[in-house]
Amino acid sequence: MARGEKAPAKWRGLRWARRATQVASALLFLALIAATASLTGSGFDASSSARVPYPVEAFLDIDPFVGALVLLSTGAIPGALALGGIVLATALLLGRAFCGWICPFGAMHHGIAEALPGKPAAKRIAANRPGRYQKIKYVVLAASLVAAIFGSAIGGLLDPISLATRGVSLTVVPWINYALGGALEASAGSGIGALQGASDALYEAASGVAVYQRGFMVGGGVLVAIVFVAALAANRWIPRFFCRGVCPLGAMLGTAGRFGVLALVKDSAACDGCGLCQIHCSQAAAPKPGEAWLRAECDLCLNCVAACPKGAIRFGLAGRKSDERSAPDVGRRQVIAGAALGAAIVPMMRTGSLSSPIGRPDPACIRPPGAVDEEEFLARCVRCGQCMKICPNNALHPALDEAGLEGLWTPVLVPRVGYCEPTCTLCTQVCPTAALRRVREDQKTGRNGEAMVRVGTAFFDQGRCLPWAMGVPCTVCEEFCPTSPKAIWTRETEVQIEGRPVLVKVPFVDPHRCNGCGACEFMCPVRDRAAVRVTAAGESRSPRSQLLLGNSTSGRGAGINGS
Repeated sequence: MARGEKAPAKWRGLRWARRATQVASALLFLALIAATASLTGSGFDASSSARVPYPVEAFLDIDPFVGALVLLSTGAIPGALALGGIVLATALLLGRAFCGWICPFGAMHHGIAEALPGKPAAKRIAANRPGRYQKIKYVVLAASLVAAIFGSAIGGLLDPISLATRGVSLTVVPWINYALGGALEASAGSGIGALQGASDALYEAASGVAVYQRGFMVGGGVLVAIVFVAALAANRWIPRFFCRGVCPLGAMLGTAGRFGVLALVKDSAACDGCGLCQIHCSQAAAPKPGEAWLRAECDLCLNCVAACPKGAIRFGLAGRKSDERSAPDVGRRQVIAGAALGAAIVPMMRTGSLSSPIGRPDPACIRPPGAVDEEEFLARCVRCGQCMKICPNNALHPALDEAGLEGLWTPVLVPRVGYCEPTCTLCTQVCPTAALRRVREDQKTGRNGEAMVRVGTAFFDQGRCLPWAMGVPCTVCEEFCPTSPKAIWTRETEVQIEGRPVLVKVPFVDPHRCNGCGACEFMCPVRDRAAVRVTAAGESRSPRSQLLLGNSTSGRGAGINGS
């Protein structure tokens, strides 16, 4: 390349327009996550947080892969998800342009791949050549769609919008909160006036944006973090590896765009073989003249045409067919293998969990309020993490094994970490797939004649309960029970401690009033394993979960105790 030679200004300008659009899209994505945090960051306020004022699930609503999963698994599609049809229609004309211009997870990969230290030109060209690994995403797509036909939205595990939402909300934000919370605690306790003042000012300034709790991540959240970090770290070896080789949304858009109106026109005579188009190609789409351009891989990043100093490549309305491979570079065997995997994986995952007997639900599988019956829930939930990131008490977490193998990363309530706020219905408002149905406050609380929404029931372990086992006065669970009238009540009872009678107030549970919120378990002073624990038994979403409690409705005579 002669010194000073540049690509036509038009292509360089369009590349900068693409970069600006990507940055704006990523910032909007992060802003919606911040807006979610602002609803709950300074503590839940029922009067101000009764409604979500922002479309925090907007990126999921325009995700056609999510819409396809729900449509195939349930036979219907929630209204907002129909917006994904616009993106799919755009793909018919422009192929994977969504991946290169709009997708926030794609923007993260683009930014990291370009920010990493440069490699020698030969290695960059080698890393950007088409590879067999790019066929994986078509196997993932076929498996996901067939699994959806069999009633499981398990494909949401690898949906890029869901993965980005989970990764930022359940990995990046907790890490920032942990570090910031630690710094604030250290400065507040330093005894240095200036640091203490700065700590107070920072807390007040940012308390509406982040929840400064130095909590811990449950097992499912740790796995989310590992996968998210691994997907981004893979850019060190293969640029945009997830986008090129794994992303089912990219495979869907690439397949839809095989007859797109734009094509990469190549002029082999003008090419001097500098290799700049290959060095800068973000999707390993073979832009070099003399090679067949892979239409289904190209995300219209425009890096190749903006880098070519000879104008040997350009995008136009028509290209020479000899320079293009329009169909996805995947064989019939891979598609059949993916479909077979999707058909086989659903019954395999439904054989039970690692910790519970086959056919027996795990007591820890406590679903959020508004959850539909478990079978339909697994057909709708795409593991996007929206409900988890908006929970004001950090009570919802991604399941590891609590919901069985099929329920990986679906939301479960973990009362030991946080309890379900009695009047909060935020999680039911942001679910894009109707896995959580909308719940009104009076429905959740059982007021105004509505049947109370129950997510489970509390049970006492008398061997660990301080009054029952040791005769030590404790009424914490009763004091913090938020229902009215209270579901936990105490009665003076004579208990035997080392052979001598001790009169102490002991707690009981009224199952007709308990909604399973978990406040009692969260506040229990027995810090390792609580003496009162909530399970999914008695949840109102399924008749199979109901307790056989007889016909007593008097309340006080219906206490449940035991291990």
